[in-house]
Amino acid sequence: MAVIPDGNRRWAEDRGLPSLEGHRRGCQRTLDLLDRCRAGTGIEVLTLWTTSVENLSRPRAEVDQGLPVIAEFVGHIASSGQWRIGFLGDLDLLPLPMAAELRDHAHRSSTVRGPLVNFAIAYSGQDEITRAVRRLLDSRTSDVHLLPGQEPLSAGELARHLDTAGLPDPDLVIRTSGETRLSGFMPWQTLHSELYFSPVLWPDFDASALDEALADYRGRRQRRGL
Repeated sequence: MAVIPDGNRRWAEDRGLPSLEGHRRGCQRTLDLLDRCRAGTGIEVLTLWTTSVENLSRPRAEVDQGLPVIAEFVGHIASSGQWRIGFLGDLDLLPLPMAAELRDHAHRSSTVRGPLVNFAIAYSGQDEITRAVRRLLDSRTSDVHLLPGQEPLSAGELARHLDTAGLPDPDLVIRTSGETRLSGFMPWQTLHSELYFSPVLWPDFDASALDEALADYRGRRQRRGL
């Protein structure tokens, strides 16, 4: 399952609170979601889009306030010892100390025998595919046994260079806050995903809202292609 947890800032604005409070409430809601996923939903891989590349171009004060909240939250998940942690996105776009801290969390959680939670940080779908193509070209250049043009490019070969290499594509994508678009989230991996759009702002997306989304998904007839 993949989630676009949208609406933190609007939740705060509706209550006359600074946007930072919305992000903090959103983090608490994410903890509730993780607990619910472990309580018999069968979800083994969960991906959360926490920060887009575009988010990093917001006013500097907002970015400087928001990023430490994310780092602290990921650290809290890592210290729980219940989830393996992975990342999508270009962590090199983050301040060096934060990028190093996040990578350390992922490394320390690698031995956890539990579900995987991926945090999409500094993520853009176009950027992911562009980086994957660069990695693919680099791998072909370094392969002395592969001559230029000798082997045609396949979708499977490119997929092995995506941020999600080796992971299953999401069966279900949930976006909250009433927006009905993916905004460039995992465009390659969501080709056959079921989409669920909730009008609820993320800080208010509780266990009952998640159960409603999962019930809707289970009631659908999944198809491939048209």
